[in-house]
Amino acid sequence: MRLTVALPDYDVRASLRLYDQAAPTVCSWIWDTLAKPFETKTSHACFDGHEVFCFLPGRGSPPPIENQSMRPAVGEVMFFGAEPRKFAALNDNRLIGQTEALFEMAFMYGQVDLRHFWEEGLHGSIIGQIDQNFEAFASACLATLNAGATAITISRGE
Repeated sequence: MRLTVALPDYDVRASLRLYDQAAPTVCSWIWDTLAKPFETKTSHACFDGHEVFCFLPGRGSPPPIENQSMRPAVGEVMFFGAEPRKFAALNDNRLIGQTEALFEMAFMYGQVDLRHFWEEGLHGSIIGQIDQNFEAFASACLATLNAGATAITISRGE
């Protein structure tokens, strides 16, 4: 199973291999969620290190954690899910709680340390690795650190 990730503002497309053997339930959930290409905006991590992430559309409850880690390798991709009212991720829900389940896909383009997530109770699954056009993807991700959010499209790959 493969996904294509595009950052159109930077004219960059990369491909990632899903770890469907190590995280079969999570990868299947993502595959089904991406039956149609999904477009949204990225955010750059503030405390983790070299990570760009985006929120995926909601589809029921988050799948169970598989292939769990707090120290993904450079190029790996993680999935985080949280039930409603479990994790206040956005400014507009800090006082009322996250009213819907939260689904996040995070792209590690350099060194990261996710221990603070671990301490706060948000654990994730390593779901794949960018293995085609990683250098260009990483350069574009680094540019978003100063430039801010950018468009991202995630779709099933060939």
